[in-house]
Amino acid sequence: MVRVFNLRDQLLIRRARRSARRGDFRRAISILTEVNRRSPSPEIEIELVRLRHDGFYAQTKVVSHHKWPPVYRAAFPEINGIPEIKRSEVSPELLRAGVFDRGSIIIRGVLDADQVALIRDGIERTYANHDRAMAGIPLSETAPWFWPFEPNAKNAGAELDRNWYRDGGAELAADSPRGLFNLLEVLEANGLIDLVAGYLGERPALSVRKTSLRRIPHDLNAEHGWHQDGAFLGQGIRTMNLWIALSDCGVDAPSMDMVPRRLNYIVPTGTEGAIFDWSVSSLQIAEACGGGEPTHLHFKAGDAIVFDEMNLHRTSTLPGMTKPRYAIEAWFFAPSCYPLDQLPLLV
Repeated sequence: MVRVFNLRDQLLIRRARRSARRGDFRRAISILTEVNRRSPSPEIEIELVRLRHDGFYAQTKVVSHHKWPPVYRAAFPEINGIPEIKRSEVSPELLRAGVFDRGSIIIRGVLDADQVALIRDGIERTYANHDRAMAGIPLSETAPWFWPFEPNAKNAGAELDRNWYRDGGAELAADSPRGLFNLLEVLEANGLIDLVAGYLGERPALSVRKTSLRRIPHDLNAEHGWHQDGAFLGQGIRTMNLWIALSDCGVDAPSMDMVPRRLNYIVPTGTEGAIFDWSVSSLQIAEACGGGEPTHLHFKAGDAIVFDEMNLHRTSTLPGMTKPRYAIEAWFFAPSCYPLDQLPLLV
């Protein structure tokens, strides 16, 4: 796993580590990212994950640029259901209008075919190397695609049930140093980090627990999986889920079902008809839809949908589906009100 760096990069790596020791984690991350772009290195990618986690706690007090919930102007008065925009049309204002007026907003064509292929290939490699690690292969041979994230001392005792994630068709992005590196590079290249910052009013941080590389089997039993993430995340948060399809979804591969309206309350869970104490029953879904029906979403590879913790949705599998669904789920939080049990990563 050890890479020999040229003299220039050795000097840059030393400079980055001095910056980190001084508490300037953003500069350290920037320098190591530059080095890794030229010469991808498992060691650097693993170090970057650690710096992103430790660096969150080294920030000075973060001040938001606007109040929350935000003021927004209704932008889709003639559209029923979930609005859609093109990548060229996207702005923080339109995202806020979509999420706070309609519950979510679809952005078509966020990633190009090469970017989709890069991230999707990383998902396959991450799954394969996690399996190798479970079979006893040393982590030195599964890196950089699988190297389990370890919370720092500020999160002592935090546990990550990787079996639970895998059962649901997900790998933690933070467990894949190269997968996370490639994901952040693609998001930056498309201006999506700045877009999230504009939406939230401050530069965001990612959640380790809720940012995942997803490969959903076509026959996953998701019938009783209706939920709002706000039921788990608590009150007083400011968040955005950027969900990106890496395969066509909704016809022969799983997609999502979603209540196509804004909900400003947490729907009761575990009531009559619910299978799990955390899930929402079909009776509650009918009421939440306000007399309508849930929307079965269709995506092309590279499309995205944005929503927050109040959105009511589930993974959707249908009879006759034959292909897995590949996707990215990236949960961003505003650092000024970050729920620390979600394990932060600087971006």
